[in-house]
Parts: sequence; C-alpha cells; structure tokens
Amino acid sequence: MTKEQRQIAKLNLAQTKRQTPNTAGYRYWNQYDIDSLPTKYVGNNVVNNSNTGGLLPHRPWTTHV
Repeated sequence: MTKEQRQIAKLNLAQTKRQTPNTAGYRYWNQYDIDSLPTKYVGNNVVNNSNTGGLLPHRPWTTHV
C-alpha cells in the first residue's frame, strides 16, 4: 500500500464519520478536497502545496455539496 492510498483511506474514514448525523463525529464541513491539503502524496512521493493565499479555514474539509 502506498502512502497516497493510506492517506486517502484515512480521509475516507474521517469523511464517513463526519457525514453520519446525530453522532459525535458529525460535522457540517464533511467532504474533503485532497488538493487543499498542505502535504499530500502521489504514490510514495510527497507533494507540498504552498499557502499562497494564507491558511485556509477548515482545510481540507468543505461543506457537503
């Protein structure tokens, strides 16, 4: 399993918990945009995203569309 696959698996699990209403893990910001992470992986290689606009609130989470 690559680092990218592990990162996506963890985000998918967190997203599932965030989208379950009436649970302790539920959040309004419950879908992620992996491209807004400060550090993400492509395979086992790290990709650093710059903070050109400064820190983003709720990064990488967005509202349910």
